Amino acid sequence: MYGGLGVQAILSHGMASNMGMSAEAAKNLMQTMYAGHMYLGEPDGKSAGGMLFKFNVKTGETKILMSKSAGIEGGKGIIPTFRSAFEMNGKLYFEGMVMDTANPDLDQREIQTAIAMQNGFPCIYEIDPANGDKLTLVHNSVDTEGFRTLVNQKVFTSTRAIGSFKDTLIAGDLKIDANGNGAAYLVASNTPSVPGSYKVIADMASFDNLPAIHRSDVNGSGGIYQVLEFNGKLYVVVCTGNADTRNEQTGTLRSFAIYVGENNGDATNKADWSWRSLVGDTAKGAKYAYGLDASRVSAGACTLQVFGDHLYIGDYNDVSSALQGFAMNMDFVTQATNLEQSINLYRMDANENVEMLVGDANETFPDGGSTGLGSGYGNNMNQYTWQTAVHEGKMYLSTMNTTTLLEPIAQFTNGDILHMSAQEWKDTVQYLRAFLEIVFKGDDAATFSRTRSVRPSADDPEALVEWACQQASARAAADAPAQTDGDNDSQEEVALTDAQRESLVKGIKDGSIVPESLDDANTAGELFAINSALGSLTPQLDEQASEEFVDAYADLLAALTALPKVPESLKKLYETLLKLASEQNMQAFFKSLPYLAKSKRGFNLFEISEDAQGGVKVETVADDGFGDPFNHGLRIFSNTDDYMLIGTANPFYGTQLWRVANTLFPVHVSVGEGGTASADKMVDVAPGATVTLTATPDDGYRFAGWKVNQGGAVIANDNTFAMPSHSVYIEARFERTADTPETPDTPDTPGTGDDEPGKPTGPGANGPSYAQPGFTTTTGTPVTGIPAGGSQQTVELASTGASTIALMMAAATAIAAGGAMIALKRKRA
Repeated sequence: MYGGLGVQAILSHGMASNMGMSAEAAKNLMQTMYAGHMYLGEPDGKSAGGMLFKFNVKTGETKILMSKSAGIEGGKGIIPTFRSAFEMNGKLYFEGMVMDTANPDLDQREIQTAIAMQNGFPCIYEIDPANGDKLTLVHNSVDTEGFRTLVNQKVFTSTRAIGSFKDTLIAGDLKIDANGNGAAYLVASNTPSVPGSYKVIADMASFDNLPAIHRSDVNGSGGIYQVLEFNGKLYVVVCTGNADTRNEQTGTLRSFAIYVGENNGDATNKADWSWRSLVGDTAKGAKYAYGLDASRVSAGACTLQVFGDHLYIGDYNDVSSALQGFAMNMDFVTQATNLEQSINLYRMDANENVEMLVGDANETFPDGGSTGLGSGYGNNMNQYTWQTAVHEGKMYLSTMNTTTLLEPIAQFTNGDILHMSAQEWKDTVQYLRAFLEIVFKGDDAATFSRTRSVRPSADDPEALVEWACQQASARAAADAPAQTDGDNDSQEEVALTDAQRESLVKGIKDGSIVPESLDDANTAGELFAINSALGSLTPQLDEQASEEFVDAYADLLAALTALPKVPESLKKLYETLLKLASEQNMQAFFKSLPYLAKSKRGFNLFEISEDAQGGVKVETVADDGFGDPFNHGLRIFSNTDDYMLIGTANPFYGTQLWRVANTLFPVHVSVGEGGTASADKMVDVAPGATVTLTATPDDGYRFAGWKVNQGGAVIANDNTFAMPSHSVYIEARFERTADTPETPDTPDTPGTGDDEPGKPTGPGANGPSYAQPGFTTTTGTPVTGIPAGGSQQTVELASTGASTIALMMAAATAIAAGGAMIALKRKRA
């Protein structure tokens, strides 16, 4: 299961802090909010934590590699939270954090707290598919004391960025600096299989001390977000927003920066790198403002993809801050800003000139997107450019659509403010009326009741509550003639639910409700009037939200705020209804309504192509999460020999894996000792196309022929074959000439990508052992490299969206016949 944003933790914590709820009460309310659909944990109350396993995309066969309770050697007992993966030299590198549940240097309290809070040791693990999926911890960022320092400083302990520059692996890192503070770094290794080979090539100063690594920062601690090589340079996405950069008007933190690294020597030597800001502080030399435009304030990060001759840049809004604002502060300002400024798409050429492809016009790009699509691709609920991939000559881009996640908020479009039905609103108002009668010290009953009743003592709380209901009913009836609406709710008898009665009785008994503690008649009179006005709003709760409702609501908040002597317990109760009603917040709420009202649930998937003239076309493949509204995001693409795999993000029922059959296929050419070999077509080869093979022997060797290891290709005497409707694996064989003496084998240098002595030829000789198509290694969602022969191969596999990530896979879901929407689109084309 993939639990995208730590949604459950954010909401439950917010409810507990703002509404005084217990964990169980918060859980029950969340179930109500999401109609029972939200995943809130396993039935036994235990958590499996993250899991890393291998998944056969053809058969559904699974193999657990790493988890709390199962795994291979080096993996059992370890909970992974891997956020990115990368394939290099036939091996897989996973970036993120782990928690070893048997770590002897931590006590069980520390371990369990780390699991609950999603803390761990930042690290890089290597998986070697050619060696039984051997697990190796190749880079550990901190020791135990360093881990404790990061946790105590509230640094989110996971790293994310991983990629390559030429033949060197580049990764984000977290360390303790010379001053004892957690800090972000970039490390590099050209022998990534060797522990201890990772060297620092950039530090906080390289990025102007901007990387935001704390949990309270933008995107829940984005830090160094992504690295990608383009046009011989390394582009680095840096999340920069922290509390000091908060814009109170928009509720947002500072947007992303992009740095450019240029290397003039050894890619693992810090001194050989120079860094400059491309997107950031224009006063300090950046070509573009933070977020690519000064008016763009919502994108805490961005996603990079090389496609054709351009670097594509897709916005990634700070959804976690918006969600926390709603859950923890009943604040819609950030959410409204995010919806107004939905995601854009840009592309940059080799000269670093940026063109807006998708987006609304702004100062930097006054003509708007060149494709004609506005921000959000026509749906402002699209808040992440979550993943991108190039497949069969086209680029695919997926989103995270917040409609399902914010479904309780979407219900406010019918006046369901504070997630209350008209009946719930009415019940709350009646509770307020009875509560006020209990705490009011005065004897004004004669002004609204024909019969004077004797107030029971606090020693008999049940009788006192019953008396309060009678008094409230009499007061409401006396107020009724003054109301303009003769059917006003205030005329009805004040009747409490059993739970409300029990709550009042309990409060009187335990002292949290003090009878006759409000002795200011003026304050009490204002509160009685507010109660009547709240009652008059009840019918509007089932109506479409209107500015009239907003204005009335704001007036009531102003009246409540102006009262100086409201008992704290009573004030908190009023705020359950009125807390949203600050003028700015209500305006933000009202701004959100049009987007929420017309939104469609489920992620969006787009196909992007470039024409011969350089124009860009964007087509919609799916706009409804493949028909499942709980698939709020498309989290991963992965290309294999036979399929493109698609993994969804679904914090409600668990991730799904979809596949679509390839129409173009790869040719894999491998060699043993004695020469080199290649094909003129190796990627995206159409069935029926003629492929020409070339073999070049080394000195002292001669070409001995071709061997087809897989794919059934028939090679003609002229070294050509017709491409079949599937992938092909071909081995070039060489033999020594008779007059050439044999020389002893030289052991491989670890991590260089050279063939190992005795390593079998064929599928996997110069590529992963899963060159036999079908296997993919996954951490919550599918990831795989593309098996390839010949030169070193590097393939980026996946990187997550938010920093508060829980990567879990409850079970292997059956593979859907899947990809139907993409296949249908191709058929139509």
